[in-house]
Amino acid sequence: MDAGAARPLTPARAPRIVAAMAGPDDTLSGRLARDVAVRPLRAALLLAAACGVAYFGSPANGFVLDDHPIILGNPMVTDASRMTDAFFQPYQGDDRNDLLYRPLTTLSLSVQWALHGPAAWAFHAVNVLLHVAATILAWLLARALLPSRPLAALIGALLFAVHPIHTDAVSSIVNRSEILAAAFAVGAFLAFFRWATGGRRGLLATAAGCYLAALMSKESGAPVIGFALLWGLVDSRRARPAGRFVAGWTVAFVLPLALYAGLRFAALDGALVASSNRYFHGVDAIPTVLTVLGVWARYLKLLLVPFPLAADYSYLSIPIASGPLDPWPLAGLIAVPLVFAGTAALLLASRRGPGLAAAGLGLGWFLLFMAPASNVVPLMIPMAERITYGATVGAFLAFGVGAEALWAWGAGGRDGGTGRVAPRPVVATLVPAALALVLAIFAGITIDRERAWRDDLSLAADNVATHPRNALMLANLASALANRGDLEAGAAALARAVEVGP
Repeated sequence: MDAGAARPLTPARAPRIVAAMAGPDDTLSGRLARDVAVRPLRAALLLAAACGVAYFGSPANGFVLDDHPIILGNPMVTDASRMTDAFFQPYQGDDRNDLLYRPLTTLSLSVQWALHGPAAWAFHAVNVLLHVAATILAWLLARALLPSRPLAALIGALLFAVHPIHTDAVSSIVNRSEILAAAFAVGAFLAFFRWATGGRRGLLATAAGCYLAALMSKESGAPVIGFALLWGLVDSRRARPAGRFVAGWTVAFVLPLALYAGLRFAALDGALVASSNRYFHGVDAIPTVLTVLGVWARYLKLLLVPFPLAADYSYLSIPIASGPLDPWPLAGLIAVPLVFAGTAALLLASRRGPGLAAAGLGLGWFLLFMAPASNVVPLMIPMAERITYGATVGAFLAFGVGAEALWAWGAGGRDGGTGRVAPRPVVATLVPAALALVLAIFAGITIDRERAWRDDLSLAADNVATHPRNALMLANLASALANRGDLEAGAAALARAVEVGP
């Protein structure tokens, strides 16, 4: 077993990586792949630049939505003497039974407050920097899973950098919890991956520390424990025998999870998860399942066509399904099984090539990290774009694999080790052009979307325009209008909010 595949790429190793690819390839895609392999710093700088371009307007935004109670109104953030209280109290303080526990996120906010006070631009700037770090980690994860296809990894990471669905996580200060959880989860797996492919034992401690940090940033980091097992079953580079692999997995993931559960149990007075989703209170099981399937379909649609976007999907943005023939539930009944079946097919065919394995693992990551978003663990709302942040790490990796393979096929390069294929100039031209166009459009939507997060009035008005039956955002709009002095419009918005959600 070649343990070197798990080591970081260095100038000395780059020629060997390039030589290990599918032979000489003088097509544009082949030359780009070699350049990315030999000069990884260029790729990292490109990803940082993409994030910067997409979110350059973010520091101009202020505090919105949950930023007010969780930052401005939270003594665990604004009082330096209470920083450590976050490890012993719920996320929103001891007066809220919100059943959330995210001490590391709160600590990051309190440290910033101690440094610069209520300077919103600085909080936003740090969120953008964290997004840059998460993007580079997503790229490193793709490189680890598919070392022979660096261009595929770069395509997926570029999509992750600029995709508009991430504005909910990056543009809301408190939603940095999603970024932290995803970044630490990826870091945990990368450390475990390097150990499992022959690295030193100390990497298990790094993996355990990262996983605990992911959990203490937000619960959404938890599914990487399942992905580590899935990878161990699929990737032939695993150098550890089964017994030692499971033991290492236990150290890296099970023990930190147990420690986190104990801390959470104590901080939340014996509660581990919410007992129910208030959105589905009083709704029978079948309409609930159909509604959730419709939510899945909405998520998949936003990954492909990220418009319109919304900061909140509270009552009654998502109608409760009346039957399986409702448009969104019907789409979910078709699309969700197809995604699961496609993932299973790719994983079963993974022995036929590393591209298939990486695509299958990417979709496996996506499904595992989407599980919390599907109300398997009860949520307070049926849908939230921010929840997809960590999941898209895998989805965009799978997309990158497919896009790069299509590009190489059209260019007449080698295809999965089967030898050269006849060039198809139209495909070879259209694929990179389409990729560039999609990335530009998505970056443009993200740039435009930042303006909606400027302040509470802008965000509430944008949300109500998209979901006019969202009672919470109607109430927020009423408050923002009243604060601006427009009492008549505020009263009308409040009346509408009471009508929708009495």
